[in-house]
Amino acid sequence: MFKRFNSLGEKHLHNHVSFSKKMTMGIALAATITFGTHSVSAQAENTLSTVYHVYLDGQYMGTVDNQNVIEQVATIKISNVKETYKDLNLTIEELEIIPEKMFRPVYDNSETVRSLEKDLDVVVESTALKINEKEVAYFKSKAEAEAVLKQYKLQYVSEDVLKEIEKSIATNQVPATLKEGQSRIVDVTFSEDVLLETKKVSPDKIISSEQGLNLLEKGSPEDKQYVVQENDVLGNIAEAHALTLEELLSLNPGLKEDSVIQSGDLLNVTVLKPYVTVNIKEESFIKENIAFETEISEDANLPKGEEEVSQKGQNGEKLVNYVTYKQNGTEVKRETVKEEVVKESVKEIIIKGTKVIPSRGSGDLAWPAVGGYISSGLGQRWGKLHKGIDIARPSDRTIKAADNGTVISAGSDGGYGNKVVIDHNNGITTLYAHLDSISVSVGQVVSQGQKIGVMGTTGNSTGVHLHFEVYENGNLKNPVDYLK
Repeated sequence: MFKRFNSLGEKHLHNHVSFSKKMTMGIALAATITFGTHSVSAQAENTLSTVYHVYLDGQYMGTVDNQNVIEQVATIKISNVKETYKDLNLTIEELEIIPEKMFRPVYDNSETVRSLEKDLDVVVESTALKINEKEVAYFKSKAEAEAVLKQYKLQYVSEDVLKEIEKSIATNQVPATLKEGQSRIVDVTFSEDVLLETKKVSPDKIISSEQGLNLLEKGSPEDKQYVVQENDVLGNIAEAHALTLEELLSLNPGLKEDSVIQSGDLLNVTVLKPYVTVNIKEESFIKENIAFETEISEDANLPKGEEEVSQKGQNGEKLVNYVTYKQNGTEVKRETVKEEVVKESVKEIIIKGTKVIPSRGSGDLAWPAVGGYISSGLGQRWGKLHKGIDIARPSDRTIKAADNGTVISAGSDGGYGNKVVIDHNNGITTLYAHLDSISVSVGQVVSQGQKIGVMGTTGNSTGVHLHFEVYENGNLKNPVDYLK
């Protein structure tokens, strides 16, 4: 708390500041002091009184005749804040006290006390957390600061892993060779230079372990604003800056999800960036599949739409030694150290038919109308199953065959009205209903896109539209899954 010097410059209490600049403030004394031709005896020295010059950060605070005066100021200062900072070891700023012996002592206790009451602060000896030489937090002890750093690491690795790494470093142990399927973390470090240093600070700067962990995780804001561009929407702006819409709204008070934004508006897109990240280096030795290649060949003797597998593909296998790098649990890089193929892959060979048979469909259904849209889909409607899709408002009422095939039904059929059914001779059958007129007959071979009738409103229909159904091997299917 105090640094005290004798009149010859000798330090009586702890001191790390040079006394040479203060030397002129004192009077160097010898066993006797000579004035002119007369000398002062040792007895005269007993009449000298000691005063104490007080300095704070090199600034003169005053002179007192008794050090107890300074102690009293310090005691009162500490007592005033003791209740607020119960768990801290409080003290005051370091003072320099230089004693001087005088025949006629000059001092002013009251003025010195006023100066100290005004400028002297209560402090606590803390552990400062420095990241890249910048002090970012202060803890009440080194043990607490180290615990926070450890807790930050433990969010991404286990305590056993940390102990194993520390043991390996301490003993300079060479890790054993990994076996197939094994992995291990070989290093856990911080992304920045982290240092702990003792420093006296104001007690209100001391933070708790929880606050320290939160600071490391979230860091300090990077001030960033975005200028709204034409046609921007809030969702896209948030996504472009790695924010959720809720986060963007919270960063801009008064902004709501349905707020209108205009070109030139400024939005806060501040992203919290951690002060430091936990870097993890992990080694693994695993077996991986080698995906087989697929080779396609054509066969003019095989009907178009059919295909055969002449050689079944098989995946290969390889053993790979990886080194993976993670930051706060997220993989940022992976390096392949070694790779060994233990089983070669076998390519799959597929033969596709190219032979066009007029009565046989390819399996890819074309849109059976000229434009239009789906006004009603497959599913329950009006208390019963609607078996297909309705296509309404075409640009032309022509109904077209969805694929090559043979007409197996063409005529009126109750609620369907005028109806055409085409067998595409590949397991797929299509049905067209509510036609105004039919342009094909039973047994006729049709090609994909050929006109088979005109859209109408016959049967149970509330307006002009095409009702279209698809069956595969006799089972009702959703036409949307087949239309290309």
